[in-house]
Amino acid sequence: MTRASRLITAGLLLALALMACGRTSNNTNGPSVGSVYAGRVVQADLGPIVPDATAWWQGPPTFGVRPLNSATRLDQDKFDVTVRFAHAGTREEMRLEYQVWVSTAIATAVMDSTKTALGNSLSGAKAGDQVLYYNRNLAGGPAPYANEALVRVGQTVVTIVWTHIDGFASTGSVGKIAVKAAGRLKDSLAGKVQASPAPSPDAMLLAPPGPDLTLLGTARLPVEVVPQILVFSAPADMTKFFHQVGVSDVVYGDYAVNVDTRMEVLTSGFTFASPTGSKEWIDTFYGGSTGLTQGVYLNFESDTGQYVAAFGLGNKGVLMVCKSSASGEEAGRSCESAMVRVIPGWRLALGGA
Repeated sequence: MTRASRLITAGLLLALALMACGRTSNNTNGPSVGSVYAGRVVQADLGPIVPDATAWWQGPPTFGVRPLNSATRLDQDKFDVTVRFAHAGTREEMRLEYQVWVSTAIATAVMDSTKTALGNSLSGAKAGDQVLYYNRNLAGGPAPYANEALVRVGQTVVTIVWTHIDGFASTGSVGKIAVKAAGRLKDSLAGKVQASPAPSPDAMLLAPPGPDLTLLGTARLPVEVVPQILVFSAPADMTKFFHQVGVSDVVYGDYAVNVDTRMEVLTSGFTFASPTGSKEWIDTFYGGSTGLTQGVYLNFESDTGQYVAAFGLGNKGVLMVCKSSASGEEAGRSCESAMVRVIPGWRLALGGA
């Protein structure tokens, strides 16, 4: 945690303590996960704003609802939804975290704590109910220049982080994203945007309900998200393979590991054009299999700090990645035990197709 992050957290905790002593009540109503996700910034919104727009890919979202990180989540933290975009061929990225608090007063306190910690905002476009803009040099990493904006819409604070390799973007460009984020969210909360339907009627492409994982959220995503989940070295080649075997999108699942809710499992369910598609996929990228049984790949990938599993039957395939929900932290052994238990049951469900 950076010094600025510690100051923001300390200021927020003090504000929450003062509210608890006063008469401010926590409003347990408000946005739902579905309405926030429906009102998110989407890839098409970036086109007029980012350079080299066709090279920006949608990344995996996180549905930050309990039990994920339940041991450390503040009581006033209702939930969050994080959407991501990556600039292919670089380590530049854009991340928007929609943090929903239990009241507008607490969301306002978050904004005030941020301003106390980071200083006055840069001048920028008006967005939402409140907005703050900052440029921060992270002093390390492949993309150290970070434009940041915080936009409050009622009890939701949208934190926008846009990293660069060679310098900051203009505050005007960041302001366009902030205005778009606030406008889309307001429209969704007002019922002007319809939530997407269930990602697929094919329940086999999501993990069977059981004692090891809790489903946080699902979505149908473009297959370009898969190499980003894997941090794959040649994302364009992997994407080309999937398109050649008839896969253009995936059923995505986001889960918490029940025995260690700091760990997050991301799954991608594929339907291949060929009845032997799953075998061709595993043979191409994982050399057939290793670990549990024939046709199942399971391994801890030390270069990315994640557990990766790939398996399937016939034209159905499943990728599972277990990682820490904390950036920069390796996955715990609790990932391995959960995956070892879930995979046989999931393969059995696929066999019942």
